[in-house]
Amino acid sequence: MDRRQFISGVGYGLLSLGLAGCGLNLSEKNDSQQNAQNTQSKQAPPSSESVYARNKLIVSEGSDPNSLIEKGFAALGGIGVLVKKGAAVVLKPNFSVARKPEEAATTNPQLIAAVVKQCLAAGAREVKVIDYPFQSPLVCLTNSGIKAAVEAAGGKAYAINSQSFYTQVDTGGKTLKTALFSKDVLSADVFINFPILKHHSMTKLTLGLKNMMGLVWDRGYFHSTDLIQCIAELAAFRKPHLTIVDATRGITDNGPMGPGAIREWNQVVFGVDPVAVDTYAATLFGHKATDIEYITAAAKLGVGEMDLQKLTVVKV
Repeated sequence: MDRRQFISGVGYGLLSLGLAGCGLNLSEKNDSQQNAQNTQSKQAPPSSESVYARNKLIVSEGSDPNSLIEKGFAALGGIGVLVKKGAAVVLKPNFSVARKPEEAATTNPQLIAAVVKQCLAAGAREVKVIDYPFQSPLVCLTNSGIKAAVEAAGGKAYAINSQSFYTQVDTGGKTLKTALFSKDVLSADVFINFPILKHHSMTKLTLGLKNMMGLVWDRGYFHSTDLIQCIAELAAFRKPHLTIVDATRGITDNGPMGPGAIREWNQVVFGVDPVAVDTYAATLFGHKATDIEYITAAAKLGVGEMDLQKLTVVKV
């Protein structure tokens, strides 16, 4: 049985039970269908060409969160090149599960706090840190340490777990034609995708491209149609200005929920090209980009480059 047959045969049965790793239930789909007409429809503004070099990946190595972030932005050309005075910044980490930082299933809160500080120091008027967790939002925010770390750094951290946080957009895909997408991201001057590198039972890995699913209200649609293609088409619709992958440490099995065996890489990967960033991060896990279906699918849509030989990888 191939992946599509499996999904079409049992997908909705799993969804009704709350699909492990995605926290889905059929009410999400029904709510979005019933209320879409009450939500303003608009196309996302064009993702502005990044001020950083698209063919460059920065790999910051070490164990100190502040140093990792400072070195990464410095090698890119400085945070001030990206974040201008008065900018509204949105960070999208992964705090989808109620795990503590040491369990390595959510983005490191100290790394997030370091980025918040950098953005505010550059003159950002606000920095929002958002995700759509599939467990209790308050517990996820608290257990992950993200709420406390972000607020201490001067930012705002909250879950976008109500349909009021979304607006209907034309995504332009063949499978994903429309979606209820995050208003916060659509209105941001700077959007930074900030996943953790970890195992995922359905897609092998959670990386930047898959992390974007936390910006969509009806994730059930992804699983009931074609998960891989939907991830790729969502990536083509809205590219981050920057992707930062927390590859300091992550679970290598039982993902995405955990707990699982933990491996340390002590790296943080920065890049404009979301496909290239995911491709490099996958190699840390021992995978080729072609092993991760959604990376290949996104590359075919022109989202980014899979061939690391065509990129400049700078380690700092």
